[in-house]
Amino acid sequence: MNDFEIQACSALAHLTLSVGPEGAELEGRPVQCLRLSDAAAPALEKALAEVPVGCGRVVGRGIDEAQQQFVLVLERGRFLQDAAADEGPGSIEALGERAADWQGRHTAAVLPAGEGYRRGVLQQQMRERADALVATLDDGTRAILDAELHHQGLYRFEDLPLAGSYWQSVRVYPEGAGLADLVVPPAPVPAFWQLARIALAVAVDAEGRPDATRYRALLDGYNGRRPLTAIERGAAPTMLRLAALDDWLAVLEGGSGGERERDRLANLQAEAARLQGVWIRAAA
Repeated sequence: MNDFEIQACSALAHLTLSVGPEGAELEGRPVQCLRLSDAAAPALEKALAEVPVGCGRVVGRGIDEAQQQFVLVLERGRFLQDAAADEGPGSIEALGERAADWQGRHTAAVLPAGEGYRRGVLQQQMRERADALVATLDDGTRAILDAELHHQGLYRFEDLPLAGSYWQSVRVYPEGAGLADLVVPPAPVPAFWQLARIALAVAVDAEGRPDATRYRALLDGYNGRRPLTAIERGAAPTMLRLAALDDWLAVLEGGSGGERERDRLANLQAEAARLQGVWIRAAA
């Protein structure tokens, strides 16, 4: 979000937002400005009214009549510098519980019917983003990207249980680590996508090495509230790789080389068999 967009959000929500190191801020605290269609807003606002502690809460709202959109300003939390706690309200297990609770509050059924693709939205988005970047990549990087896109194309994620939205990041609130950066996609996405995004943030290190104990704690929290299906457990390693691909593409889109994110994905590819065992045993 650029400075102009932040100021527009500020005016619409009747808040005094400033530009900070990570984007919009309200009184020095990071916030997220989220735009929604008229049709999508009511169900999301209802879900956010019940959001638990440790998730981005609504701190302002407005209406952009010209665009026929609602604008919500959410708490965003601060950058997660240390590992999430093993116990307490900011623990990894608690993150899994919050993720499960959110999926129950904002399901795929609440999204308005729209035109264009409805299922397989994640794969289509990744392919479109990669196509926009391919001309800027060297042969070796392009080969790695093509190989991962081919791997992802082998799976039918549309068979997974679907969700209407997901929290993209793990950030720190006063009570500890929590969920932040809410995304309402153009079509339903697999409910497990949110769990994959969280797992990449708290249970996989910068080199792509997963911590099995932290993996299991996250799954325990989620599975205790919303039992994972067999197909979700089977798709878990591939979804985690897709989250790593998402991060890599974001860095490339920002103009950086993305070598670290590329290598992280490559290491997760090498860990595929071990990851499958961790997830299945944990959720069984």
